[in-house]
Amino acid sequence: MQYRPDAPSLLEAIADFLMKDVLPAVKEHDALAYKTLVSWNMLGVVSRELKSAEPLLNDEIARLLSHFKETRALPESIGEKLELARELNGRLAEEIRSRSGDNAAQKELVKKALVENLSISNPRFGTE
Repeated sequence: MQYRPDAPSLLEAIADFLMKDVLPAVKEHDALAYKTLVSWNMLGVVSRELKSAEPLLNDEIARLLSHFKETRALPESIGEKLELARELNGRLAEEIRSRSGDNAAQKELVKKALVENLSISNPRFGTE
């Protein structure tokens, strides 16, 4: 395992390089400047995901397990957690499609997941 710099720090350094060195050099080339900005944005998304995705995933799983009135041990690996979240979200989607269950609780689960996802892809969401 690499200790320093960690992956988010490396991504932030690359993003900083793109904005301070690359973008000024390509600002006259619209397509290249646009691709540089998109790349900078995606580096931010990946960095935020590395920092906060697992805690958010743990919270989402806990909410879904509570909704389905289940108790399970939280899986150890991120891959297993993602698989469990997909399974539980699939059950929630089926519950919504079949119009069974508590509609208000379903809406709240979906809304909370959406807000958390947007906190990674667009951290300014909800603050503007």
